[in-house]
Amino acid sequence: MHISGIVVHARPGHAAQAHAQLAAIEGVEVHISDVECKLVVTIEKEDEQSTVDTFERLNALPGVLSATMVYHHFENDTDQ
Repeated sequence: MHISGIVVHARPGHAAQAHAQLAAIEGVEVHISDVECKLVVTIEKEDEQSTVDTFERLNALPGVLSATMVYHHFENDTDQ
């Protein structure tokens, strides 16, 4: 499991739209959203490529100025 912490900066006036778009993506959870257009989200994915693909998708969303990864953690699946 790959867990990443992301800070997303939305265009002024687009925070609510960005929040809705982010929350609709599988494996993405919005934890904090403020009026300054900053959102704190996590990505939880099974593999590295899915994490990268999702991160790139966040950066490409309309109304998003930037998405910056500030934390990444990998855990091996111990059930196997």
